[in-house]
Amino acid sequence: MSTTAHPTSQFKPPLPGDIQKLVTRGYRAESSRHLILTVLHPALARQFLHQLCLGGWLVDANRPRDGRATRCALSLGITFAGLKKLELDDRLLDVLRAKAPAFAQGAWARAKDQLGDVGDSAPGRWEASFRPDSAHLLLILHADDETALNTAEKKLMQLAGTQAFASPWARHDGVHLGTQPIGRRVHFDMLDGLSKPTILPEPPGPEDLPNAARNSHRLGEFVLGYDNDDQVNPWRLSAERPAASRVPAAEQSRALADFFKNGSFAAFRKMAQDEAGFRSFVRQQAQRLQGKQTQAQAEAFIRAKLLGRWDDGRVVQAKDTMDSGPTGPAVTATFDFAGDQAGLGCPFGAHIRRMNPRDDPVVPIRRRPILRRGMPYGEAYLRDDGQNDGQNRGLLGLFFCASLEHQFEHLVGQWANDTPMGPNNRGNARDPLIGHNDPGLHVYDIPQSGTTVLALRGLTPFVTTRGTLYAFFPSLGAIAHLANRPPPDDGTNRPYACETGLARL
Repeated sequence: MSTTAHPTSQFKPPLPGDIQKLVTRGYRAESSRHLILTVLHPALARQFLHQLCLGGWLVDANRPRDGRATRCALSLGITFAGLKKLELDDRLLDVLRAKAPAFAQGAWARAKDQLGDVGDSAPGRWEASFRPDSAHLLLILHADDETALNTAEKKLMQLAGTQAFASPWARHDGVHLGTQPIGRRVHFDMLDGLSKPTILPEPPGPEDLPNAARNSHRLGEFVLGYDNDDQVNPWRLSAERPAASRVPAAEQSRALADFFKNGSFAAFRKMAQDEAGFRSFVRQQAQRLQGKQTQAQAEAFIRAKLLGRWDDGRVVQAKDTMDSGPTGPAVTATFDFAGDQAGLGCPFGAHIRRMNPRDDPVVPIRRRPILRRGMPYGEAYLRDDGQNDGQNRGLLGLFFCASLEHQFEHLVGQWANDTPMGPNNRGNARDPLIGHNDPGLHVYDIPQSGTTVLALRGLTPFVTTRGTLYAFFPSLGAIAHLANRPPPDDGTNRPYACETGLARL
């Protein structure tokens, strides 16, 4: 369950400054707070957004973090229901319905068929704050400790316009499990921040071509309004709904495109992790497979084959055994599977090979990169007997992309919850960490040299979805545009000016 809470993606500065910093750079913070707000009064909610703009709460991609307490790093996402509540122009809503149907429909409606959320993960069992009729705004605070988060939240609640929201605000807190940024681990005892896509400069030079082995991608894979890796910009727009004004169609089209440019879609996903269940499974499989090796060696080997990396972060190689342990090069984000086409090192079903197959020859040409943000919640699991300690823990995951359908949903719904791609030695199990496996049906195969296969049986779901929402993280200019949107007073959408310089609609 790879997550990049910090230091986030690598890039060549500068990036377009209108992007929210969390999207492309993230924050080096120890704690986070995710506040889900329900809009009751649209005009007051827009007043609140105006205060965020005036007060410097929102940070652009190229600005260093402001250390003042009143400037605790804040990021803003808005659901489709939230944009409707804020009375966004119908022409902009139409664009979202046409070009971003997953966002418009929302995660609740798509969870079963597109994300594989069934059983205990079904939307009907999600936490109440993720209900589509109440999840409108997602405010994310990052700070170094809980005291700073509390101070920032208190200041937020004192801003003009907060009467717009239902009380209390739903709160989801995350905190790192250790105090050392280097070598920090998340639940399931995995090293954090190992899969960091490189965002190419915009526009890229001849030497900056997308490269799977380097894990580099064009800005348009994550941010709207730019070419993606296929050199296509799906957000070049034309005006389709006639405006109630004399503004030329070409100018309307520019205004539509300007609103979406430098924005990004995100899936905020709360996932409970069964640490005791995972460790118990690894222990049982190790006991069955170990020969002359120690129990610890066998367990390390099983974990490595399930994840695709050893405990120290090195990718599993074909020559690695229970006896030898890791033998490959140092930990790196720039590697591929060209030398492991049979899956003898990293199995085809392993978590990292599913979630980021790079230029694996069995994968279709279209890659599905996402920017992983997020932070664990709950205390670290400290027992060594594999027994449940009764604590709630998991991941507050935030996944940014330009297309929820083609990137996030494809990864989670198909690559994680379907039979892995590859030859016949791949087994039929779903992702061993985040997939919804049936212990009586799914078998995880670990290919060996020749025709030998180690078959792991008894996989159960180790992750349970507690809630998911789809949010649009607008550019800073688009947020100002929303904040200055006058409410319709005659039942029609009329042209209006925005202080941010967006063209008149």
